[in-house]
Amino acid sequence: MRRKSIKRVLDGVAMNLKDAVSLGPTFPLRHISGLLGRKYHVTTIKNAGKVHIRSKSLDASTFIEIFRGKAYDLSGLAQFPYVMANYQRILDAKQIPIIIDAGANVGAASIWFARQFPEARIIAIEPDADNAEVCRLNTGRLPNVKVIEAAIGSEHGQVSLSNPANRSDSVQTTRSEGGKIPMRTISELVLEEQYQKQLFLVKIDIEGFEDDLFAKNTEWIDEAEVIIIESHDWLFPGKGKSRNFQKAIADREFEILISGENLIYIRLPTVS
Repeated sequence: MRRKSIKRVLDGVAMNLKDAVSLGPTFPLRHISGLLGRKYHVTTIKNAGKVHIRSKSLDASTFIEIFRGKAYDLSGLAQFPYVMANYQRILDAKQIPIIIDAGANVGAASIWFARQFPEARIIAIEPDADNAEVCRLNTGRLPNVKVIEAAIGSEHGQVSLSNPANRSDSVQTTRSEGGKIPMRTISELVLEEQYQKQLFLVKIDIEGFEDDLFAKNTEWIDEAEVIIIESHDWLFPGKGKSRNFQKAIADREFEILISGENLIYIRLPTVS
């Protein structure tokens, strides 16, 4: 038992050192903030800037996944040159590339996309009030990020939220007439932006509600150059949560790549 305890301590020290090197020297100090009972640990993360991490949450893991694990980094893909060519094509047409961060959580992905595509407009949509509050704190300094506290779906309506796992990154959405959270659509979010724009990238991590999002009104898929989605069939066995997405994407011109928990769909280049 003593050897196992020593190993756990050494593993923890090694992980904190890794965090300090890859993310920043103050990132591991979040453990001290937790011991002191602080609501937030405020730290500066490399390539992300100053962020707020809740002491009793999985916020730190989210930033580790995205900024150390590079969950949404497209730059290493063979398809990246034509992703950037499409990004530049939109800019050359005097339009603003729109990125939808559906299931924005605390804003880590929005910050990543704001860095990788600095001239894009990022719309971060998050239904959970506590997560949305942290998302606003973390993205408030970025003029190209807008946070909307709502759910994303195939059509208007109301939803209720549940969190059976009691984790900040696992809030589940259910369409409900008695729900208090409004539903927004991707087409509507793009249309609301008051300038010349084009949908460029959609990131979807909505804990199984992708079955609703892709149930109807999927015309926006034909505008997106990149779709990044985490399917949640593993979380809801036998429910077919990805079925509507599979049907919606099947006849469209995309290549598919696997990156960690995510499926990345990149539109095939137009052959001239």
